[in-house]
Amino acid sequence: MGVTLIEHIPWICALVATLAALELLRRLRLAHWQLQAQGEGQGGSAQALEQALSVGRIGNWHFEWSDTSLVWSDEVFAIYQRDRSLGEPSMSEAIMAYHPDDRRKVREAVQRALDHGDDINLHARLVNNAGEVREILVRGTSRHGSDGTTTGVLGFIIDLGPAAQQAG
Repeated sequence: MGVTLIEHIPWICALVATLAALELLRRLRLAHWQLQAQGEGQGGSAQALEQALSVGRIGNWHFEWSDTSLVWSDEVFAIYQRDRSLGEPSMSEAIMAYHPDDRRKVREAVQRALDHGDDINLHARLVNNAGEVREILVRGTSRHGSDGTTTGVLGFIIDLGPAAQQAG
């Protein structure tokens, strides 16, 4: 028996809602970074935005080719359950925290962003330092220098909650 379009409507609606939420979050992060660039950094509006992102379990990160550094917000540390005093991991170490079945797609998405300027938009499972398997969404966009080459990637990670299956 064939599948009808009507059977897919809940999934389509969920996808559209997720994409709309991701766009809103991208715009919120952009506004936050613009506030910081204007020197308001930890001022009222930026602090309120940071608090809202924390409540929503949304963290931001960026990676720069120039010094191969990965920089995380406090919320990314919380999602990974990584002690802030350890500092940010290397990109490879951060990818190794993903569920073994998801590492390849995460590694490939990051590589495409860095090599070709592709955006990152994926759903994956993260095994945090507490051993919990968490469903997450990762979204990133490539940054480009004046000559058009990719200089890095900036993005965010959204913790959707416990995964249906635990890591094996």
